[in-house]
Parts: sequence; structure tokens; C-alpha cells
Amino acid sequence: MRTTFGKEILTRKVVDAAGDLLGHLADFTVDLGTGNIVSILVVAESGIDPNELPWPTTEGLLSIPVEEVATIGSVVELSR
Repeated sequence: MRTTFGKEILTRKVVDAAGDLLGHLADFTVDLGTGNIVSILVVAESGIDPNELPWPTTEGLLSIPVEEVATIGSVVELSR
């Protein structure tokens, strides 16, 4: 089984449950105590107003809790 490393998934497209492009994966936040990823940081596509989305922004990036990630493959698909 192959392990996917962080640098291999950066810049992948992030889509919502309907398959609409939200943006691209820029980074992720790790809980230093557990080593678990707690959120993904996404650069929103131009034309998308981050203020209209249900997630907060951190330094201009959408901060999406990892619980909202449905799958990670050739794209990162959210559960909603």
C-alpha cells in the first residue's frame, strides 16, 4: 500500500459534494499533540466569496475541518 505524503496532495482541486470546484489545497493544519490533521487550508477559486461560505478564513485561506472531507484522491471531495 502506498502512503500519500502531504506534498503530493498539495495543489489538488477541492470540490464540493456536487463536484463544483471550490479551490485548491494549499496546506493543512496538524494537531501537534496527536499528529492528526485537523483542517485543510484551501485557496478559493476566483469569483467565490469566502465570506459566503460556512468556513472561516485563516490568512486568506479557507479553513475546512477534516471531518468535512469525504475522500482524497485525484481531487479532494468535501461531504457537502
